[in-house]
Amino acid sequence: MALMALPAWAQPDPNARVGLTVADARLHGYRFERLSIASPDGQRHYRVHLAVPTGTAPARGFPVACMLDGNAVLMALEAPLLEQLAASARPPVLVLVAHDNDLRIDGPARTLDYTPRRGEGGGEEFDASGNGRRSGGADAFLALIVERIMPAVRQRIAIDEDRRMLWGHSYGGLFALHALATRPDAFTDYVAVDPSLWWGEGFIVGELEQAARRHPAAPARLSLMQGVPLASDRDGKAGPGGRGAGNAEAGQRLEAVFAELPGVEVRRMPLPGLSHGQTLGAAIAPALRSLAASADVSP
Repeated sequence: MALMALPAWAQPDPNARVGLTVADARLHGYRFERLSIASPDGQRHYRVHLAVPTGTAPARGFPVACMLDGNAVLMALEAPLLEQLAASARPPVLVLVAHDNDLRIDGPARTLDYTPRRGEGGGEEFDASGNGRRSGGADAFLALIVERIMPAVRQRIAIDEDRRMLWGHSYGGLFALHALATRPDAFTDYVAVDPSLWWGEGFIVGELEQAARRHPAAPARLSLMQGVPLASDRDGKAGPGGRGAGNAEAGQRLEAVFAELPGVEVRRMPLPGLSHGQTLGAAIAPALRSLAASADVSP
C-alpha cells in the first residue's frame, strides 16, 4: 500500500488532516490499536494511537515512547522504521497522543495543553506569542498522561519502567522540558525537539533553574534535538529579533543550567539543514532507535 507518510525534508502543511498512514498498512512486527481518553472533567478528549510489537514481551517488558502531536507523528511514521525496530531485541511501544480529531496539528488545543502556567493565580492565561489562544494547561495535561493514559497502556502491555520516553516537538518540546523540571520521575528519558525556548521570555529555563536548586532530583536522560535556524522558516521562528533570537538567548542560559542540573544526563543531537517544521519528522527515527538500543544494553 502506498502510504501518505510525510518525508522528513518536506515542509509540513499546517492544515493537513490524517489520511492513509502506516497504521493502514500490512506490517511485520507491529500492530496498531487506538484508545479514547477524556480529561477528568470530561471536557477534553484525546485519541491515543498505540503501535505495539507483535512479538513476545521481554521479561522486563517493552520500552515505551510517549509522543506528543500524535497525529503528526503517525503521518510521518514509515513502515521500514517500524520493521527495523521490530527486529531489535526490545522494540518500543509507541504511544502517540493526539487531540480527538483528524487534524495533523490542533493549534489551539496544543497551545493550551503544552504550555505551563506563568502566573501564581488560577485565572485564565493566554499564549505568550500573543495569538489569543488559551495557555497554561501543561500540569493538567501531564497529570492526564501520567495518571490516565500510561495506566491504560500498562493494562494492555507489559512496560519496562526503566525505559519510558516522553517526546515532543516545538511547544511539545517545551512541554517535555516542563515535565523534566516539575515531575522528573514521570519518565526516564525526555526528548525535546526544537523546543520553544523563547516562549515567555525563556520561562522554561527559569523552571529548570529552580529544578537545579532542588536536591535530590530524579535521575533522567535528556536528548535535545535542534535544527539549524533558517531565515526562510515560514513558521517565523527564525531571523534576527524573532523567536530564533529568543531561542539563542535562552539556549545560552540553558547551557549553564545543564551543568548544574543534578542527575540529568544531557545529549545534544543537531538536525542540520532543516527548518523548525521539518525537524518533527526528522527527529522520530533517531529517538526511537536510541530508545531501542538503550533497552538492548540495559542490565
